[in-house]
Formats: sequence, C-alpha cells, structure tokens
Amino acid sequence: MDQSKLKRCSASSSSSSHAEAAADATDSLQKERELDDLETEFNSRKKQKQEEETTEKKKECCFGTKDAKGNNERTIFVTGFDSSGSRDEIRSALAKHFSSCGELTRVFVHIECETGVSRGYAFINLKQGVGEIEAALTLNGSDLGGRKLLVTMAKRRAEYYCHVNFKGCEICRAMFAAGRLKMYRWKRETGNGKFTHVSPQYKAMCRLHLEATKARKMAKSKTKEG
Repeated sequence: MDQSKLKRCSASSSSSSHAEAAADATDSLQKERELDDLETEFNSRKKQKQEEETTEKKKECCFGTKDAKGNNERTIFVTGFDSSGSRDEIRSALAKHFSSCGELTRVFVHIECETGVSRGYAFINLKQGVGEIEAALTLNGSDLGGRKLLVTMAKRRAEYYCHVNFKGCEICRAMFAAGRLKMYRWKRETGNGKFTHVSPQYKAMCRLHLEATKARKMAKSKTKEG
C-alpha cells in the first residue's frame, strides 16, 4: 500500500480523535456551567424567599397594639432615646426609666409598619395625677443609654395631633380614612360643633329629668316655708 495514503489515513484518524476529545471537553464544560447557573439561580431564589419571609415577620401595624389608644391632656411625650432597638426593648427601657415617677398605665412607641423600626418617640401615661406628671417632666434632659431625653407634655408636640411624615400601612390608611369620614359627618351634622342633633327619646328623657328637678326644688321650698 502507498505510504502516503497510510499517512493521510493516520492523520485523519488522529484529527478525528482530537476533535471528539475537544467536543467532549466542551460538553463537559457546558454542563458544568449549566449546573453552576442552576445552583446560582436556586441560591438567589432561596435568598429572595428568606428576605420576603423576614420582611413579612417585620411588618407590624404601628397601631396594632392596645397601647395605641390613650392619648389625652395628661400624656407625656418622650424622644431622644436610642431607636435602634426593637419596639419591646424600647418600651421596657422607657418603662424602667420612668417607673420612679409612679405607676405607668401605657407606653406607646411609634414605629414604621413596614420595617418595625422606631420613629424615635413615644407616649407615656401614668395612673395618678399632677404629682406623677411633674415627676416625669423632671426627667427632661436625663440620660438613657448614653442619650439625653427630651420629655414634655404631649399636647405641645405636633406628633400628638398628627402623624408627621408617616407612611403607615393598609390598616393605618383604612383607619385614617374612617376617622376622616367620621369627622366629616360630625361637622356636617353639628355645623362644625355649633349644634347637636338628639333623638326624640333623649329629648323626652331630658324633659322628664328637668321636670323632676323642678318638682323637687318646689317641694323643698314649700318645706322651708312651712
């Protein structure tokens, strides 16, 4: 057989083997890349799910607590404390700090619903009256965790009347809408508080009470004259 033909055949066979090996290597690399991509995608989805679950756990309506209601003319306003802690931690720290002033009935820490992060202020109510309030006000400028507190009567602060720069959540917005509707109806029905509508039954009850009061006064007057 012609030697040149043998050489060409051998070269062709060798070239084919190299091509197959290269193709196998390429396929192997491709599979590795695909596996890496799948693993990356899986980890990404897992992380996203964990973040979503964490976010859901953090969500808490600011007003979804029994302490949300109770602001009145005796309410104390406190700010200046470290707001990096959780709501419960801040509440406990404030309760302990003001416990020397008397029995506390309420410590309401305002938070962002979406994150649960404190908005940096709280409202406090004490069980007793003037003496306890005065004692609480003396803590203005006191130190709590290395921070100087500002303590004042809540009615002197804008936060007492409205929620300044507060985004809130669906529950908050529904509550605010209901409150605005209630206020609108009250203004419409009472002429902005100038007059009130009462039921006939209530009017009758008031009339009977007035007549009974007059009768007692007349009887008492006759007794004195006799």
